Amino acid sequence: MKTRWMEHEDASNKDIRDEILRMLLMMKSGESICPSDVARTFGQKWREIMPAVREVAADMVRDGSIEITQKGEPVDIEERNVESIKGPIRLRLVKRTVQDDLDD
Repeated sequence: MKTRWMEHEDASNKDIRDEILRMLLMMKSGESICPSDVARTFGQKWREIMPAVREVAADMVRDGSIEITQKGEPVDIEERNVESIKGPIRLRLVKRTVQDDLDD
């Protein structure tokens, strides 16, 4: 398996965030990725960092960078703790409009 990161490196939250953004920016608008795809870029021990990937993703939702979706619908992480989400989730960039950019 080819990995982006060196096997012996620990994945920091910044590394995980950077990898989520890198992968999402390569996708077409509206497409999503699986958190495990992010974790797998860190090597064979990817399962060990899955909780960290989910937590970083939740932080990115809180800062408005991405959405966590389940069955194509955004998950309200303020209502549901990320650890309590059962079943597959996906990550996607937040769809921004020109008005959103003007409001910022």
